Amino acid sequence: MDISNFANCLIANLRFWGPPPCPFNFYALALAVLTPTLFIYARNEMRQKRLLVIRDFLTSYPTTTKPYQDGTKGNYVNPSVEFVRSKYVQGVVRTPEKQKIFDDLPPIRQIDTFIAEAKLFAWGDLRMLVASIGMMILTYYGADALWQGISARLSDACGANCGAIGTSGLGADLSLIAGLAFAGAYLAAIRGYLRGLAAFDLSAFTFIRYTVETIVSVVFILALYRAIPDPTLGIRVVTDAATAGQPLTSPLPSPLAVPAPPLPDVSNLWLILAPVLGYLPDSASKFVMLRLQSLIAWVKMDDDRFNSVTRITPLDALDGIDYATRFRLQEAGIYDVQGLATYNPVMLHIESPYGIYQSVDWIAQAQLCHLVGLEKFLVLRELQIRTILDLERAIDFRKKGSTESGSPEEFDLLLAGVLVAPTQNLRDICRIGGLKLLMVDDKGVKTAQDPDEFCRWFRENLGLTTTNAKTRVEHMMGWIADDLHVRRLRRIWQEISDSLGEQSKRLDGETPLPPVPT
Repeated sequence: MDISNFANCLIANLRFWGPPPCPFNFYALALAVLTPTLFIYARNEMRQKRLLVIRDFLTSYPTTTKPYQDGTKGNYVNPSVEFVRSKYVQGVVRTPEKQKIFDDLPPIRQIDTFIAEAKLFAWGDLRMLVASIGMMILTYYGADALWQGISARLSDACGANCGAIGTSGLGADLSLIAGLAFAGAYLAAIRGYLRGLAAFDLSAFTFIRYTVETIVSVVFILALYRAIPDPTLGIRVVTDAATAGQPLTSPLPSPLAVPAPPLPDVSNLWLILAPVLGYLPDSASKFVMLRLQSLIAWVKMDDDRFNSVTRITPLDALDGIDYATRFRLQEAGIYDVQGLATYNPVMLHIESPYGIYQSVDWIAQAQLCHLVGLEKFLVLRELQIRTILDLERAIDFRKKGSTESGSPEEFDLLLAGVLVAPTQNLRDICRIGGLKLLMVDDKGVKTAQDPDEFCRWFRENLGLTTTNAKTRVEHMMGWIADDLHVRRLRRIWQEISDSLGEQSKRLDGETPLPPVPT
């Protein structure tokens, strides 16, 4: 059988007129239809569930939503909560008259309205279903090719019906390789759908994207298989020549003079390569291009000198996050401490099984670790300073309505020694980059011998007494904590604290017992 016979069989399977030579594969059809349908259904159920959680959050913490105090029409909603809410109400369309009535409702009533209006297979879901038609077709023919390839190798089932694939191993091999490549790409698509579902990021673009990536993967792997049907051929030729007694230093015989060893139907290596390359097509191509940079002169090289000091900080460096929790957070798109530090705590609570207090604590820890570095974060944790808000309270804590810091000045001196301490990362950066730090004194500018000397000079200039160091250390704390994600966390913290009331700020003692009569 040649490639034309395989093409004829493929055309016979695709045609929609006359009696089909190959039977219709209802298993592949069920897989093709159920895959996008179930994900769209799960997306709608997740929307309903998370809207209920948002409503419970607004009910439990009423200070996050309240009427405007200046008489402005409408209700104030914490921007972080509003951002989460708007994410789950996209696609709900209403007339201008209904929208006007809706805007006058309290936030909790608005959530109830959203829950009632977010129906299964509304216009948004139907648009996604239409966008998934390409993936349905691809899934049917990919699963059917895998079925035919395996059947032909085991019992020539397709050959009995098609009459072409079973007469030669080429058609069955191509079906098998295409089916295995599709299986790998299909699993990668399913994983992408699950990731998008967990973050409520499943859209029409998601289905189109993975449809295109699957097609590209299958075509690329089929072409690669036809070009290199047996990746171990070169090794076997050398091994056979050595076994026959021919010296390895002598030139290999011409392929025309010595018959090549017969090729197997499908190399066992391809049974692994096809699904693996299908599962990781994008990563494999990027890895190849990255490695080729050193071989192609006109490609701009990456400056990888500082790879050893620019590693990401893993999530399980934080207190309370273990290995399993780390993977659960990665499903929400949070892969390192920096990603967690900038995440919305309300969204983390809504989109994960973790409570709002746990989410706030983890993000506050991540912000401290991200801003001061892992080494200093671990030192501060041993000093009972676990979060960025703890550090702010220790250095510059002001009571409501007060213009003066209420924290003891001695803590400024103590914590300054940690914040400007030299780290191994700083030493490595100066060593790798050939960096010489400069210091200024009464005699002029001089070069520091090493980072340790520079940090010592830095600390001395912060002040050696509490009076001199107070303003400078508090200024340092100001730029450390003046980030938008820290401000957002601080605001959520304050509004939740206000919802808990004044009694949450202290622990009342028991009522004194009456005196015992004598």
